[in-house]
Amino acid sequence: MKPAPFSYYAPATVDEAVSLLAKYSPDDGRILAGGQSLVPTMAFRMARPPHLIDINGIAELEALVVSGDVVSIGACVR
Repeated sequence: MKPAPFSYYAPATVDEAVSLLAKYSPDDGRILAGGQSLVPTMAFRMARPPHLIDINGIAELEALVVSGDVVSIGACVR
């Protein structure tokens, strides 16, 4: 099967992603970071989010930072 129609957004910054999420989350907008579970469920139409916000292109979310005893792992670190 193919997924139901949806709007796709690829923000370049965290601020842009947050703005899109604030705008579309009330309408079931979803963040796409890896697609390992969301994309297959969309293909079978078990999930039908009308808006996808792909955060994979946001460089600031790819950071892995160690500062003293604290490790900060960005949302797009693999």
